[in-house]
Amino acid sequence: MSGRRRWVASVLIAGVSLTVLIIVFHRPLLRQVAAALVVEDRLEHSDAIVVVAGGTPSRETKAATLFREGWAPRVIISRPANTSSIKELMALGVRPLDLQGESRLTLSKYGVPADRITAIGTAAKTTEPELRLVHETARADGYHRVILVTSPQHTRRVKVIWSRESRASGIEGIVLAAPTDEFTVDDWWRRRRLAEGLLHEYLGLMALYLGISPLMR
Repeated sequence: MSGRRRWVASVLIAGVSLTVLIIVFHRPLLRQVAAALVVEDRLEHSDAIVVVAGGTPSRETKAATLFREGWAPRVIISRPANTSSIKELMALGVRPLDLQGESRLTLSKYGVPADRITAIGTAAKTTEPELRLVHETARADGYHRVILVTSPQHTRRVKVIWSRESRASGIEGIVLAAPTDEFTVDDWWRRRRLAEGLLHEYLGLMALYLGISPLMR
């Protein structure tokens, strides 16, 4: 066999082998892509439960359950920046509450008293400035440990951000995932919205590690 034919044969064998590997192992590899985003810390009694903005009502449901079980005496909610469409709907009277108002009302419906809810007044557009505001609130109130409730695929990024924000203060952040029907490690690649969400998380993590997250707000 000539050198050229040997090279072509090697390329064909490598291509076929790679194709077989992808067919056989694509499912476990893709499952791991989603599973790698999920962090679940050991639950401990804390000073407050933080509802990381988004995912209403699943995150509020989880936070209210933790509150009723006595894991913390207070619940902190942030103020997500309202989009122009939300502002317009509120101005028209079509939508009665903003995003923070909906979060507060959901917690109330699930049994969290109004005087046990701390609502942050400053709006934040993304998770990084949101958790910075939460950290400032926790430090001002003398907290030592908080429970951070978010969606499963968001837990890894929340863990990274909180670790950076609390490096000096030492305020511990316990990250917990709120169960949701929208997230699964199985067949996520067949669901467009879920695939877009996972891509968003990986891009967010990349931006954090590269130090360019402020440019992506």
